Amino acid sequence: MKPRRKEWIVYRTRQQREDELVRALDIHPLTARILVRRGFTDVDRAYRFLNPRLDEMHDPFLMKDMDRAVREVLTSIDRGEKIRIHGDYDVDGVSSVALLYQFLSALGARVDYHVPLRDQDGYGLHVDNVRQAADDGVGLIITTDCGISNVEEVALAKELGLRVVIVDHHTIPDELPDADAILNPLQQDCQFPFEQLAAVGVSFHLLVALRKTLRDHGVFEHIPQPDLREYLDLVALGTVADVVPLVDVNRTFVRHGLEALASRRRAGVSALMERAHVGDKKITPQTISFRLAPRLNAAGRMGDATICVELLTTDSYARAIKLARKLEKLNDRRQDCEKEILEKILPLAREQFEQQRKMLVIAGRKWHRGVLGIVASRLVERYHRPVVLVGIDEEGLGKGSVRSVDGINVIEVLDAAEDLLETYGGHVAAAGLSVREQHVEELRDRLDEKLTRVLDQEGLPRPRLRIDCEVELNQLDVRFGRDLSRLGPFGTGNREPVLLCTESKASRVRIVGNDHLKAKFRDGSGTLEGIGFSMADDRSLLEQRVSVAFVPRFATFRGRTRLEMHIRGLRPAKEHCPDRVEER
Repeated sequence: MKPRRKEWIVYRTRQQREDELVRALDIHPLTARILVRRGFTDVDRAYRFLNPRLDEMHDPFLMKDMDRAVREVLTSIDRGEKIRIHGDYDVDGVSSVALLYQFLSALGARVDYHVPLRDQDGYGLHVDNVRQAADDGVGLIITTDCGISNVEEVALAKELGLRVVIVDHHTIPDELPDADAILNPLQQDCQFPFEQLAAVGVSFHLLVALRKTLRDHGVFEHIPQPDLREYLDLVALGTVADVVPLVDVNRTFVRHGLEALASRRRAGVSALMERAHVGDKKITPQTISFRLAPRLNAAGRMGDATICVELLTTDSYARAIKLARKLEKLNDRRQDCEKEILEKILPLAREQFEQQRKMLVIAGRKWHRGVLGIVASRLVERYHRPVVLVGIDEEGLGKGSVRSVDGINVIEVLDAAEDLLETYGGHVAAAGLSVREQHVEELRDRLDEKLTRVLDQEGLPRPRLRIDCEVELNQLDVRFGRDLSRLGPFGTGNREPVLLCTESKASRVRIVGNDHLKAKFRDGSGTLEGIGFSMADDRSLLEQRVSVAFVPRFATFRGRTRLEMHIRGLRPAKEHCPDRVEER
């Protein structure tokens, strides 16, 4: 049994709308077609999309409890109380901690931070952390990227005389903690117009609100006003790494945050880029996703993520280089561990796949829990179905990671096994859980049954390749190349344009690296170099004319930048292509 072949969907738009955008915005016709395909048919909306501005951010005080959060923070600063920022060990968590720590320090606050250990403390606020904060004389705890589910821990904090402000973006539980303020745009009665912020985005809105309040009170007549643009590199790191949609204000943050990253003003960012061999390449969301984030995440997966906060806040380049080297070694360990576990899990996953399980649920002992989420994502890519991986400790308690496919809300699926689970929570596409070893088999059956019920007769959604439009290669000219960067930054919610060349002949076909397919493609209008990563098995297809689905992307080689095709799919040209056409 093989994973189902992707369905190719091509979108066709109305010429009249495209022509209006071309005239009004002076853009390439292909750019206009992509904008219309994505719903930007109005000239004003399309202009704002191409030119995102920081001064068009939403009012942070629209977020529920923002006024209370600002009051609690400023009260602690005025009293000279100690503030502790309690974060999470992923990139969103450590960038949020670094952001709040640096800004509050600049305001003269007595502030420190705590990043929990994944294996020892687990996720979120722990009772031992609360007691330690009380012993250390902390007056205010600010949780960031966690806290929304910590009812008992917040209650203990209040008993011990501490105040708590929660800054989070995770799914709202049935019962909320009795915190002094909760910032989370997902709260039902929150008036903030955009719900899909990363925790670092929520934290940044807190900074904007704090600065506005201080400015309104005339504080900056006596001290320098902080420039919040200097913090946008941290916001970009957390936003991209947490895979929230790059739309609305997230896109604005990342567009400007990438410029801040490229300046390398932050010692830790500069050192991290040096060790990641970024060189003089353009900084994109892919730079974060594939070069920077894995190194930062490795600390939380394999050790102590506190060093990430130190890296992102130090002014010493020498210290930053030492920390970046440490992260590199941790990332090497993470890669080795991931490879080892994947080799053990693949036969088990294949067996469940052959059994036509709708959801793969796999558990084992002596698996490093820090890499289970990555391995689960690899299995989702391979088998295109939701995956649960559980690492079981010596006491029989399993902690696991859940990853899903488009169209399947894993939280709703996990609800069917609530009585079997010790804990669970997360997002639509990714979650965490804990379960006793003796319940794993029943959990597998229960989740499979639930997923079978919610799916239609066709079963799991067929993997799809959404193609923005058909093109001739000569359309990909300098003018389109100029517009391409304005359509970005690309990521979840604003993916890179996928184009289709339906009649193409390949030449200079070769395999590069281990299994990458490279060739020059020619249609009736022009030629373009193309590369398909991990597509060596498709080499024989290029002995005939093919339809090529590809992402246009800039590549730099020996100082020369040019547009090339990053292949997403190949089919013989004689086959029916596409599978489906949708009008927009």
